[in-house]
Amino acid sequence: MGWEVLVAALLSGEPMVSEFKKQRFQIVDLLEADPAIDNAKFDLAWIHHTPVFNELFVARKTKATTVVFCSLSHFEPLEKVPTCTENLDLLLAHSIENRDSITKELGLDADRIIVFPIAAPSGYWDRPQEFHNEVLTRLAIVSNHPPVEVLRAAEILKEKGLDVLHIGIGGTQLLMSPDLLRNWDAVITVGKTVPYCFALKIPVYCYDRFGGPGWLNANNVDFAGQHNFSGRGFEKKTPELMAQEVFNGYQATLRGLDAFREHAANHHTLGKNLQLLLKHAGMSTPRQSKFAKSAQTLRQHAQYMRLAKTLSVTLSIREAELDARDKEISRIKSTISWRLTAPFRVAYNFVRRAWR
Repeated sequence: MGWEVLVAALLSGEPMVSEFKKQRFQIVDLLEADPAIDNAKFDLAWIHHTPVFNELFVARKTKATTVVFCSLSHFEPLEKVPTCTENLDLLLAHSIENRDSITKELGLDADRIIVFPIAAPSGYWDRPQEFHNEVLTRLAIVSNHPPVEVLRAAEILKEKGLDVLHIGIGGTQLLMSPDLLRNWDAVITVGKTVPYCFALKIPVYCYDRFGGPGWLNANNVDFAGQHNFSGRGFEKKTPELMAQEVFNGYQATLRGLDAFREHAANHHTLGKNLQLLLKHAGMSTPRQSKFAKSAQTLRQHAQYMRLAKTLSVTLSIREAELDARDKEISRIKSTISWRLTAPFRVAYNFVRRAWR
């Protein structure tokens, strides 16, 4: 949309730093003094985490014409809404469930909070799947926290001959993309991967650590969406039931893919949602607020900053250790002896697998 974007964070690291740099975003480490952020004036500050908000507007002299706080969770401590909500130009929640929780906890009017739902970027709308296998053969699990029952269901489905891949922490870690999702007949997932699949016309079995409805359909999609497609609001399932539902219910889901894509086009298109938000009254009549510096807020923020600095050092040491390990592996693999012994390793691994 033509904006110059600067990303400020208290903790940053791989793999996301490299991805941001590819987009030519300037990254500011808020644990260090930086003229790019100190005493700076921005047209828009879009904040997701309260410690970042406090560091910018309470501890530093950063200024912004318009300040937006977008809550991505109603129970994660870092994502709780700042206490000085009256000084925010816009307060967003990523789901109806989140909005209702914030209004109850803070005693706010529901109209004060705008629901800004998870949505699919433009790349997911270009080439939807027009051909689908009649029988489910390839299944992806997209999750950084799959519960035991999902992993066990995956093993059952593999025994039935399905090609199953877990994408995420504990499995194969890959950057999500439209081309990646197009490789699969269906996906078990929650959260923002759901509208990605809607846009691409890929069937979704919605389930993760909070449980879930299973195959999304006309009867459960609205309620699931109110809970951010997190699986909350539904019961948990046994691995056996899940595997049975995934295997037997695939064909029925194919009939609703056009309707899901239309639903997502109306509610979960990132570019359109952002354009509508930027035209909101709270954005068109911006003001510069003075944020309260209460003793309690300052004390809590100072405690968090000390913790963040400790974590930063720990992460730096860990990254250095991993980098040294990778360099040593590369060095060993580049030696003549490693290349000469390659055929013996292949034969040894073949024999070992055959013995097992």
